[in-house]
Amino acid sequence: MPGPEEQVQVAPAVVNTAAGRVEVAVAAPIAEAPSAAVLVVHGTPGDWRQGRPLAEDLCHAHRVLLPSRPGYGATPLSVGRTYDEHADAYAALMDALGIERCAVVGVSGGGPSAAAFASRHPDRTTALVSVCAMAAHLVAVPRGMRWTVLPGLAELLTPISRAVGRRRIDDPRRVEAELERSLTPDELARAKRDPRIVEDLLRHARSMIEGPSALPGMRNDLAQIIAARRSAPPDYAGVACPSLLLYADADEVIGLDHGRFYADALPGAQLKIIEGAGHVFALTRRRETSELIARFIASAS
Repeated sequence: MPGPEEQVQVAPAVVNTAAGRVEVAVAAPIAEAPSAAVLVVHGTPGDWRQGRPLAEDLCHAHRVLLPSRPGYGATPLSVGRTYDEHADAYAALMDALGIERCAVVGVSGGGPSAAAFASRHPDRTTALVSVCAMAAHLVAVPRGMRWTVLPGLAELLTPISRAVGRRRIDDPRRVEAELERSLTPDELARAKRDPRIVEDLLRHARSMIEGPSALPGMRNDLAQIIAARRSAPPDYAGVACPSLLLYADADEVIGLDHGRFYADALPGAQLKIIEGAGHVFALTRRRETSELIARFIASAS
């Protein structure tokens, strides 16, 4: 798998679809036609930029689509609010790009709409991969998201929080302290041995402050979490493709109960637990994670 020094150039575009205007970045092989397409759905908050590392690792064999979910990046919230509407927007995007079928990867907050896509469009889904994907009905409202619902205050605090974030990223001492605080002992040891891990983590942090304001998407995600907690768990019995569930045993954001829910809800799903890792294991254990995903997608196609 390529590292950050071999970054693949991906540029976003806004595509007119039947669901509305959807921002998407595409990474694809240059030398030969891709064997299949892969749709990577980013988490909360963020936009298409979050999926760049995985796209770099998969695009040598696949055409990788990185959409910005509604309310994030340049995709307006009018494209869809519910997870089912997000799923249908992905199908509309595929129609606009002339893609019939794809594997779908849902990361963290992008997990519910990725699973909804596999459920609502089984004839168009070759494989489903969940990477620390949340099950919305199991999520307690994150304290860090509560301020987003305050009219006016959130708009005032957003540029301040971004400025603070930039200063932290640019200060090596703060970066080191944040790594000490947020990584597991195993991840920290790996990061000290391999500077590419730190580069990936910094790039991920920058992706959170590079794009347009994430407030519309965050507010909608919060609303969907609240609605899910008041409803029955989603039914994924209609999912017909193979499913791979990747979770970490030290993830303090999305616990293993989310993985166990999907393991029970998705027919024939495979649950793989990454030991000694936290919520960002797709970066701290990038090679391992990307290879697992690549092999699974290839075996399912």
